[in-house]
Amino acid sequence: MSWKSGSAALALAVVGLVVPRAARADVAAVYAEGHGGVTTSGGTGSPDTSPGGFGFRLGARLLIFEGYYDYTDFGGSGAISRGIGGLRAGFGSSDVRLVLRAGGGVISERGGALTGNSFEVGTRTGGVGRIGAALEAQVAPAVLLGLGIDAETFILAGPSAGPRDDGLYTGSDVFANLHVMFELGI
Repeated sequence: MSWKSGSAALALAVVGLVVPRAARADVAAVYAEGHGGVTTSGGTGSPDTSPGGFGFRLGARLLIFEGYYDYTDFGGSGAISRGIGGLRAGFGSSDVRLVLRAGGGVISERGGALTGNSFEVGTRTGGVGRIGAALEAQVAPAVLLGLGIDAETFILAGPSAGPRDDGLYTGSDVFANLHVMFELGI
């Protein structure tokens, strides 16, 4: 392919994203998503990166309000689940959209998926604040393919290391993922 035809294809793609089309503005929607990705963690005793994980997200939204349950299994005995409520905004056309979200809720870690195996506790539960962005493209009616990134800060209960320790573990992580979403809206 010559540089002229490559430039023309790039210009056509940019015009396709910029030219206004009839946008799909659902008032309410429910969705199911399957995802795979990797996470990086920060905090004392936590692993630097995970070997990768697969999971799902089930959610609903009404106007800009969103709630979802998210579960990711990292193999072996490591897994993370979250229940999140927050705000969501989508920008773009019915074919391609940028989704931004922010919220908070409850997080549960099993098998050291976030904190590593330094604490000998099987499951830890705590609070989480989460922000994220995704670029999603419609590949079939009600089916979207996306590339997303979510960042979070969490506080988990952990064992006390001494009399002055409050028994809490704080940390943060980033989860980059590819996902396929089935969405029904009205």
